[in-house]
Order: sequence, then C-alpha cells, then structure tokens
Amino acid sequence: MTTSTCPTDIQRLLRVNHSGEFGAIGIYQAQRLLARLTWPQGVALIDEMLQHERGHLARFGHLLVSRSIRSCYALPLWRLGGWLLGALTGLFGRRGILLCTFSVESTVLHHLAEQRDRLAGRDEEFIALIADIEHEEREHRDHGLACAAMPNLPLRAIDRLARASTEFAIRLSLRF
Repeated sequence: MTTSTCPTDIQRLLRVNHSGEFGAIGIYQAQRLLARLTWPQGVALIDEMLQHERGHLARFGHLLVSRSIRSCYALPLWRLGGWLLGALTGLFGRRGILLCTFSVESTVLHHLAEQRDRLAGRDEEFIALIADIEHEEREHRDHGLACAAMPNLPLRAIDRLARASTEFAIRLSLRF
C-alpha cells in the first residue's frame, strides 16, 4: 500500500467526509424502505437526496484514492448507525424523516464550515469539493425546516439523537 504524502489532519478530514456520505446513504436507504409505508409521496425526494449522497461519496472516494489515503476503519459502523437512525426516523413518516435530515445536515454543514476555515490556504482542491457539495447539503437541510420549527416530544428526541450520533460519528472517524 502506498503511503500518502498528504498531511495527517487533511487525511482525517477526508476520511470523515467520505465516511459521512457512507452513513448518509445508509440513513436514506432505510428511510426509503420505511417511507413506502409511512410517507409514500416522499420516496421521490428521498431518492433525489440519496443520489446526491452517492455522488458525494464517489467524489470523496476519488480524492482519497488519488491521494493514496485509506478509508476510515469505522465504515461498517457508519453504515449500521445510518441504517438504524434511518429506520427509527422512517417510522415517524414525513416529520421524522425530514427532521432527521434537518438535524444531520445542520450538523454536517457546521462541520464543513469549520473544515473550510481549517483548510484555508492549505488545500484548495478539498475546499472546492466541500463548496461544491454544500449547496446540495443545504437543500437537504432546508427540506426539514418546517418540521424543525414544531417538533413534539418524540421529534425533539429524534433531533437530539440525530445531532448527537452525527457528532459522535465525526469524532470517531477523526481517530480511525
């Protein structure tokens, strides 16, 4: 295996972003499965967001490979965690799915903004990739704005769980 010459902190950030897209795909796959029962008219929207995440995964994966950076060792946990979060929120139908999307994407957008600041003047290619996908991540977040404005007790729990699990996964991936 070739060793990357990329700085270690940048390797970690790329692994986190790649892993995050992997987890997001798991969320949307599970939500799509349950939405067929709980929110059938939302399946097309979930499919659109799922396609965006697959594109993001491919782009981060390409950057990892081109820089000889290994993927995160915790990828199976990202997929399992994504599936579990997606299945749980999918049970709540439209509001659960969209609130989860809002919560996860809000956390991700905050993380991406921090990354851009940290990478300024150091890795313009990575910054450009982040900037390029942020508009789709904002679109995803904005689909859930209405649900975020009026959560009931179970939905507040979903919001907290989605945010906390996303933060935990980010921290975990920075280490592995």
